[in-house]
Amino acid sequence: MKIVVAIDSFKGSATSAALNNAVKVGILSAFPASEVQTFEIADGGEGTISALQHGIGGALISVETVDLLERPIKASYLLADKLAVIEAAEVVGIDKITASAETIQQATTRGLAALFIDAKNRGATEIMLSLGGTGTSDGGLGLLQGLGGSFEHLPQLENIKITGLADVTNVYAGETGYARFFGKQKGGTPEILEQQDQEAQKVARQVKVQYGIDLQSIAGTGAAGGLGGAIAMLGGTIEAGFPKIARLLKIEQAVKTADLIITGEGRMDFQTANGKVPYGMAKIAEKYKVPTIAFCGALGDDLGGMNEVLLASYSIQRSALSLAEAMEKERTLENIQMLATNVMKTRYK
Repeated sequence: MKIVVAIDSFKGSATSAALNNAVKVGILSAFPASEVQTFEIADGGEGTISALQHGIGGALISVETVDLLERPIKASYLLADKLAVIEAAEVVGIDKITASAETIQQATTRGLAALFIDAKNRGATEIMLSLGGTGTSDGGLGLLQGLGGSFEHLPQLENIKITGLADVTNVYAGETGYARFFGKQKGGTPEILEQQDQEAQKVARQVKVQYGIDLQSIAGTGAAGGLGGAIAMLGGTIEAGFPKIARLLKIEQAVKTADLIITGEGRMDFQTANGKVPYGMAKIAEKYKVPTIAFCGALGDDLGGMNEVLLASYSIQRSALSLAEAMEKERTLENIQMLATNVMKTRYK
């Protein structure tokens, strides 16, 4: 029996690699003869660099830069041959601040430019930027500034392919734009968000007139506080994170010969079908008629499209706990290992 395990990280609890290994141990305790292949995986957010380094190799490069409040930091990116992979959250992550009305106005993406420049200087011909988990809402203008330009005078990164990895399709401005749609969770008041959206509208108009780039018609330009828009302004493209990562890791080749797929994420609900790891894994498996089950920290009341692509879904919890207790790493790994053993016994014995 061949089983492919690819579980996204449980944010704040356990990494993809740790979860996969715990499930593998659980499977082998029930069926020692099983072939279990694991893939450290992400959808373009937290864990992207780790997943890709594990799958394709490369070296972590440390760069001196500034965070979203322009405090000096060292941040790392992955350089694998000519491909550079940068996690926006490594430099401008929302975990680096306590979001407030002050921080949303101060936060800038300028610090990301140092990683772009370093990668270019080291010979990278492709830069992939994961757009999840940022605390910025500057429309990506800080990045343009750090690269020596602005939205009125776009900087040039010649001979470099730039790709933004996003798990949302929001456009740059308006009701679903970066300010109005995401700004509240980053500390924005209605007055601040209105001001930011007006600025976004101005940028979108100017860039369309001057460069023919329509930020309002490109899905994902509103991702990461408008950082997706900066990618478009730099001549790059925005792609769904999971499919791109899955291709690089050659996941489909493993799935097509598997008997079972096990995937999961910290919380699965109706939003999961919008390009998250469990949905992506299940859709690949569906092509080859391989059943897929999901192990999650929590299950929402409405799983939406996930009900159509999964054989079954399970929460790993075994008792009533506070959120803090449920997210303890050791407890999480113990629970998911035990669940894997029990599910395998139920299905195959």
